[in-house]
Amino acid sequence: MFFGFITSLFVSVIYANGLLNRIEWLSYDWRIQHYHQNEKLNSDIAVIYIDDASLNAMRVVAGRWPWPRSVHADLLEFLSMANPKAVLFDITFQEKQIVENQDPDKLNPHDLALVQASQSFPFAYHATRFLLDNSDSGQDARLNLPLPQDFVQRFSLQGRYGDPKNISDLVRGDLHAPNNKFYLPFQELALATNGIGVVEFASDDDGGYRRARLIHEYQNQYYPSLSTTALFDQFDPSLVTIEKHALIIDERRIPLDNEGKMLVKFYGDFTPYSYSGLMNSLQQIRQGDLDNLPVSPFEFENKIVFIGGSAAGLTDLKSTPLDSRLPGVMLHASIASNILDDDYLIPASTWLSYLLILVFSFITAYAILRIPRPSLKNAFPIVLGGGFLIWSTISFKYNMVYEIAAPLSAILMAWVLSFSSLLLIEGREKKRFKKMMSQYLSPAVLTTVVNNHEEFAKAEIGAKENITILFSDIRGFTNLSEKLPAEQVVEMLNYYFSKMTDAIFQHEGTIDKFIGDAIMAFWGAPIRVENHADQASLAAIEMIDKLKKVNAWLDEKSYPNIAIGVGIHTGEAILGNIGSENKLDYTIIGDNVNLASRMEGLTKPYGASILITENTYQLLTLDIPCLTVDLVRVKGKEQPIKVYQPLVNPISASSDQQETARQIAEVSAQAFQFYTSKKWDDAINLLDKIIDHEPARIIRQRCIDYKQSPPPENWDGVFTMTSK
Repeated sequence: MFFGFITSLFVSVIYANGLLNRIEWLSYDWRIQHYHQNEKLNSDIAVIYIDDASLNAMRVVAGRWPWPRSVHADLLEFLSMANPKAVLFDITFQEKQIVENQDPDKLNPHDLALVQASQSFPFAYHATRFLLDNSDSGQDARLNLPLPQDFVQRFSLQGRYGDPKNISDLVRGDLHAPNNKFYLPFQELALATNGIGVVEFASDDDGGYRRARLIHEYQNQYYPSLSTTALFDQFDPSLVTIEKHALIIDERRIPLDNEGKMLVKFYGDFTPYSYSGLMNSLQQIRQGDLDNLPVSPFEFENKIVFIGGSAAGLTDLKSTPLDSRLPGVMLHASIASNILDDDYLIPASTWLSYLLILVFSFITAYAILRIPRPSLKNAFPIVLGGGFLIWSTISFKYNMVYEIAAPLSAILMAWVLSFSSLLLIEGREKKRFKKMMSQYLSPAVLTTVVNNHEEFAKAEIGAKENITILFSDIRGFTNLSEKLPAEQVVEMLNYYFSKMTDAIFQHEGTIDKFIGDAIMAFWGAPIRVENHADQASLAAIEMIDKLKKVNAWLDEKSYPNIAIGVGIHTGEAILGNIGSENKLDYTIIGDNVNLASRMEGLTKPYGASILITENTYQLLTLDIPCLTVDLVRVKGKEQPIKVYQPLVNPISASSDQQETARQIAEVSAQAFQFYTSKKWDDAINLLDKIIDHEPARIIRQRCIDYKQSPPPENWDGVFTMTSK
């Protein structure tokens, strides 16, 4: 239970400090997109966009934005024909527009037109802004100024509707300082308009807009947002009250989160009107042309109309779950639609999240530590987390919003901690075995072996396996080491072994041991694979390629360059942990191991970097062109074996290089057939084509020698080696 306690405490702390918010918001956005993409905006709400088309179309008659305010007065005149319930401008008219040669103390005709229209049409509402300004560290003289008393009396909730019950509780969860700055409509407009709405939205920390404050505070007075101000007027204003986690307007209970904000349910299905379309319709009406109006004013009859900018240049685009560039006016329209439809996203209590963190932490830890079967240990948290995820996602469809990130984090952390403790307790033997095997195996092979370490860790295990064995050796290293200081020899060997090990591990080989300057490796065990001959041959070619880098490094150190020989053979060998209980070697033994070592020894007299036996050559599945070298009887063996030299890596070589190598391989095979058939001249003619290869020169010289002094009649083409 210790891990359950630690998990619940840790996750609760990071949850309380908002460190899981971004993950939660991602899941929230996905749920909105999945379930509410096609939700339709309430039909009693209309939205008019000042879009790019409007800015272009109006430029001829109104100039560039901002337009003269008389344009908005004309819009109010057009909408008044349909008697809408409310027209709300998501546009702030903070200052009077100055016209050339106009007395600055007087209203210009355009401002006057908007003031008169707003006064004439009681459905007009204008925007104001309240915000918290920290930029001047409290030194700005405009901070914390009192609002005009007539403004407070006309537009605050207390002045307009009396004192709503418990209104001070509305900001109980709001930890930031109160608003200290305001931007009001210019004085004449503020006195003329029927209503005011606050248009300030605060984004979440990731810049997304998901929540909105319906009521804003300034110096202990409360003001409705633009989205709710008209609704306050239409409902019974005496029934505005505040309850815990809810704002109640005329018996409509709007759920709020701990910060007094409403989760906005966005709508993907709505059709906005273009401002210029309405202006065109007004122009036609004024000219007496009532047919084929672009937009009929009666489309706005008894509707709540929101007006705002959607053009990119007006900088009022918000990142929301449904649209990364949603016009800000749509947030107001969405909120109003939520309220009219009584359709709200209901946030679950924060305390429920804390309870789920606690419960999930303890039951996950208990299950991991107590369930005996490993498969069930892993299945339990997956089933628990998956079940909770499905339940919370389906609940979202029905507007219930449960937080996902914190409970799932509790499951994940309890799972990780509990499993970690099991690994620490049960993994000592595996750790010891891994340490022992890591010096032999590539990481890919090691992972598989360690996962079945009991099978490989017993000293008495020995199995006969068909494997491919590789030996490599530095030529003339004994003489070289006698000429260099010991520390330089060690430095040289360490760098060389590092590069050669990389080549072997790259092709998933197992390093048996380092013998002085020699390397012994094998493929096909402990993990059985079918293409071990391919892997060993590719590793040998890679070793020769990496030798170039080794020699470049030696040049930088002013050390002498080195050459190596690599011999490969495939056959059965005994594999196992051989030794005593106190000292084990994971190794291979057998006659085929010795034959692979002999192949490495043949590389020097044949002047080849790599030699493979016929056994390996026959098992190649990759098209690795090989030069036919000789038919050899090595010292200590009666049975001769054919030897080949791989020419190129078919994976990395170009098509031209591969084609050239194939031609060399075909010529050498035909030449060797002539050689064993005692057709010396035919063999010499073919070998002349590949004379650049040392094995070809050797066989060519033999042909010349045999041509002068023929071999015995019973000669079988085998060359017997007299030394290792």
